Amino acid sequence: MNGFLWTFGHLGWGIFAVLVFSGLWLLLSDLCWRLLAICIGRLLALLAIGWMLGIGCIVFGFYMAG
Repeated sequence: MNGFLWTFGHLGWGIFAVLVFSGLWLLLSDLCWRLLAICIGRLLALLAIGWMLGIGCIVFGFYMAG
């Protein structure tokens, strides 16, 4: 897991992937919030579950690669 965060004196690709995914997820969540007529609590729950699944896939992918 150390290579996920720090590699050869620089930030690892894992943390970069998490930051990029989180930024894109934030943009997608803003778009969904503006376009969908849905209760905010339900939308936040769905977005949080999706974000956790995405981060889990990234971590699992780097775990399997390393």
